[in-house]
Amino acid sequence: MGIFSRKPAYCTICNKQIIHKNKAKREWDVKSPLCSDCYLNKMQESYDASIIKKCISCGVKSKVTDLWEPRLQWDMVGLLCKKCFNEKELDFNKEKNFCGVCGTKLGFIRYNPKNNWKIKGQLCKNCWDAQKAQIDRK
Repeated sequence: MGIFSRKPAYCTICNKQIIHKNKAKREWDVKSPLCSDCYLNKMQESYDASIIKKCISCGVKSKVTDLWEPRLQWDMVGLLCKKCFNEKELDFNKEKNFCGVCGTKLGFIRYNPKNNWKIKGQLCKNCWDAQKAQIDRK
């Protein structure tokens, strides 16, 4: 036996032979040594389970893993619970696919209201023309 010869070490979770031994933390309740993959998995589990945040819409506290990230088009910062995410998704699809005034389904051609009209969503041709005529009369 040489000076640097060692017995092979095996991961306690996956039983894979390892070269570099990683020591498990006490709070994980796992015996050491661990391979790199198992160590990273355990670290991620403990990290994800420990972070609790609020839903930006309803304020319900939940784990980060149970919260949803809002879509880029919604222009929101923070996380949403599943219920609020689904409600926001329905509202966004309704706003995108239906006229903001009369509620008819929009076709290929859509009209964006002018900023001073203070109308949310897009308009059909008839509603856009009606709004334009109202403004011109004033």
